[in-house]
Amino acid sequence: MLVARGVDAEAVRLQNQGRVDLWLSCRGQEAAQVASAMAIDETTTIFPSYREHAVAVVRGIDGVGLVAQWAGKTFCGWNPRRHRFFPYTLVVAAQTLHAVGYAIARRLQSAAEMVVVYLGDGATSEGDVSEAMNLAAVESAPVLFVVQNNGWAISKPSHEQMRTSIAERARGFGITSWSVRTDDPDLTYLHCLSAREHVEQTGTPGLIELHTTRTAGHSSSDAHTLYRDSDELAAAAANDPVQRYRDRLYAAEVIDDAWLAEVDRDVEAHSRAMVEAFGR
Repeated sequence: MLVARGVDAEAVRLQNQGRVDLWLSCRGQEAAQVASAMAIDETTTIFPSYREHAVAVVRGIDGVGLVAQWAGKTFCGWNPRRHRFFPYTLVVAAQTLHAVGYAIARRLQSAAEMVVVYLGDGATSEGDVSEAMNLAAVESAPVLFVVQNNGWAISKPSHEQMRTSIAERARGFGITSWSVRTDDPDLTYLHCLSAREHVEQTGTPGLIELHTTRTAGHSSSDAHTLYRDSDELAAAAANDPVQRYRDRLYAAEVIDDAWLAEVDRDVEAHSRAMVEAFGR
């Protein structure tokens, strides 16, 4: 989580300098992303949206690869086949249909495998998601929908998008679902592991709604302080799961100063490589 946050922060700086055209920060959502990614087997194919930077880091993608697309250098800065992590999709919700189609295709090739697709709460208002969930249910496609509900679809709050939870909506399609908060990465990991095991063991789709908090704007072009309450943002900063988890592990002596120094060096290496690649 600390490495992902460091990479994200450097990308924000590069965008502020005009070296990167656009950036969608994952700040505040690292716990949801890392915990869910760690619960997924490394051989499982993932279809991301456009904000899963921490998931990408878990999959071994470096900062330069992550930022390359946003700097207009390439369509995709990593090998999707090697990392089993498909290119970012900027067409909202399109990746959900890709994931379901991929899962069905693999089954037709006699190579049935579980597939994971990430999306946000705003994406669930798109028709593509309804089509994807219905098709997954009807075809019994082994797809796990991981919904990061940060409470905002750009500037539209969740309560103005829907009258029920996303998990409840999934059940209407016949999909087993869970709804959890992501304040505790360990508990989030366990919930995601249970969801993964359900999909693997039953060969049917599942959906897990991860309630998280976006502490940055929707994108680098979004002035979120204009529509979000200052008290909400202050509370989110005070309840930052990355800092809280770091402090908890440090107090329990699971990590120490030497370990943190090593993480800092790792972040510095990513930042230096990103600056050399895009900062000139």
